[in-house]
Amino acid sequence: MLILTRIHIIPNLAFSLLVFLLISSPSAAGPISSGESFPEVLLPPPPELAQRNYLGLVEDRPFSLNQISARVVLVEVLNVLCPHCQKQTAPYNQLYRMIEADPETRGQIKLLGVAVANDDEAIDDFVVIYSVAFPVVPDRTFTLHRALRAGPTPFSVYALRDHPEDTFVVTDTHLGVDREVNELFVYLKDLLKMPVSEFTSLPREEIILETQPNPPQSETEIAERVKQSFSAHGQALLDFQRLKLPSDRWVYSASLIRNGKRQPLFAEVGNRSAICDVCHSVHFFYIFDRNGLILDFVPLHLTKYGNVEWNEAEVRHFSSRVVGRKLADPWHFQPKYDAVTSATMTSAIIFDDLGQGQALLDELHREKWISP
Repeated sequence: MLILTRIHIIPNLAFSLLVFLLISSPSAAGPISSGESFPEVLLPPPPELAQRNYLGLVEDRPFSLNQISARVVLVEVLNVLCPHCQKQTAPYNQLYRMIEADPETRGQIKLLGVAVANDDEAIDDFVVIYSVAFPVVPDRTFTLHRALRAGPTPFSVYALRDHPEDTFVVTDTHLGVDREVNELFVYLKDLLKMPVSEFTSLPREEIILETQPNPPQSETEIAERVKQSFSAHGQALLDFQRLKLPSDRWVYSASLIRNGKRQPLFAEVGNRSAICDVCHSVHFFYIFDRNGLILDFVPLHLTKYGNVEWNEAEVRHFSSRVVGRKLADPWHFQPKYDAVTSATMTSAIIFDDLGQGQALLDELHREKWISP
């Protein structure tokens, strides 16, 4: 049996990757891979009727990939501010035209862009500026991005199914700009001749990426900075420790005297890969009390356009957007108000991380680190 494969990853990504090549079943440690079902995640419908018609969507309502009328779908996970995602538009516009011009592929192969952490206004500008020929819909809350276990963008996922009522299955992925349009067109066209069983019944090659990059500071240095931040919010710090949690989230706790009473404080260290493949990863920590009230926000390594670190004024601005809020609050990212200038992607990642804070509070309650 013949298994079609493509080059998964470009060699000059400007961020640190831990890459292993192996033959095995799918692993949650890396991005989605060959043979896995494409996640059943609902996406907002394209705004234009022509775009919905192209995808075969009969209603103007949220949809999943399985509702697209096609046998093969290329899903391009992107961010509109990512330079490589912008460069990818021209090759994929050409690919779109090649597919639509060929009677064998027109209607059978569809392209869909999914913009991570971008709102409708940003997507509209992106589509107009780069004359994007295929539909692009938002993934503002990283829902599909997380389900794909994706890291940086651009990240292309190729999916196949045998029959219209079937679930799409991933055949391969590609990380980074893909300019080999002719090769890709042949690959997608050849998929039309392949049964899904070719990708679900055999061992397959995976790439496992380091999904949680390490901060530039050592754990000892970070612990000391957390202690200093704790001490600014109380007196007589005791019982400082890194917690062992089932989720493996990087959390410290200590008890301090605050408002005349001994109370616990907590800090979570956030380490996230950048959305864009030419940006630095995101590292910070935040302090919160047992009620989930955020008391402090401290950058460990945060950058903006050109990979320039945030200055003090930018840190103060961002802190004003998050300190004083509760982890249980809705964390809807509003770029015009919440983002540091030229650091929209980094700001969005932090908001997404804080949006997972309620799950952390729930875990701390279950593990008895917070009393009822």
